[in-house]
Amino acid sequence: MAVFDPVNTQSGTQAHRVSSLLFQLKEGTFSTVGMNPIPTGFEPLDSVLNGGFLPGEVILLGAQPGQGKTICALQWARNMAMAGRRATYACFEHDEATLLNRLLVQEMATVLQEPDADAPFSDRVQARTAIRDLMLGVIDLREAVVGSPIVESALRSVAKYAHNLQFLRASSQRTTPEEIELQSLPHLEAGGLLVLDYLQKLPVPGVPSVEERVYRAVEIMKEFAISHQVSVVAISAASGRGIGVDRLRLEHLRGSDALAHECDVAILMNPKVTATSERHLKFDLTQMDDARRRTIFSVEKNRRGEVDVHLEFEKDFANFRFEPRGAFVTESLEGD
Repeated sequence: MAVFDPVNTQSGTQAHRVSSLLFQLKEGTFSTVGMNPIPTGFEPLDSVLNGGFLPGEVILLGAQPGQGKTICALQWARNMAMAGRRATYACFEHDEATLLNRLLVQEMATVLQEPDADAPFSDRVQARTAIRDLMLGVIDLREAVVGSPIVESALRSVAKYAHNLQFLRASSQRTTPEEIELQSLPHLEAGGLLVLDYLQKLPVPGVPSVEERVYRAVEIMKEFAISHQVSVVAISAASGRGIGVDRLRLEHLRGSDALAHECDVAILMNPKVTATSERHLKFDLTQMDDARRRTIFSVEKNRRGEVDVHLEFEKDFANFRFEPRGAFVTESLEGD
């Protein structure tokens, strides 16, 4: 049964007495997905979220343009696929070649962090260039591997979890919620992940208003998450008044009222250099330089845990990734 078929939306509605549910628990027949949280691979974010994302949740990831939303979400999807979970990355912004290029470069950097890895900087640059040329069709796979052993290592590493990760090239004209369901469900399983990059581009037929479309889109994704017991990460764009602010908040996202109401977890990304209170950086150039290399992840909503928790992760955008081992922010932030 399709989640988005309006004719059938009431057919699965059932009421359950609590006494009946308690009896099912006692007998071991209570129906649940039976899955642990899905770790993002980012610490201490997973600790704050009590292990990661839960099936049935919609997780909002918001930031201004260029702050690494796609980089972060793709890295999460990669980490979850590597852990054995199924993930679909539906992208309205980039094609499959672009996503695969980023994934391979990210994997290359991860491989080179292993204790026995030792490659000169020039070899790393050569490997990134070979991956780019491979995705552009300038060279073939054999040439890429022969020219760079690092590329071969990255390919082997991705191959270990490639069957768990799916890319879906989405279109704001054609890729309706029904189409996302049709394309993702044969791959996804309960406990899996759907990434929507990004939410405001999801077309909802018959809903011309941007605000109403965002409301319907997040409502539909919530129903999708619950019905299929998957986690949905919905990347969200900033509204016009959110562009250029020192610290992006939930209220600065396009369609923020609907997003704040429907999402289970809201994570806002901000450059540390602008989001940190000026008194911490104004007279300390070393601390300011360090802040430029870091992004703050603020958990502004969390239905099952703490809120207003601020974490920082170092950027490695040359390799399309964040350093997954972060820390709690100790400085005051703008607006606090």
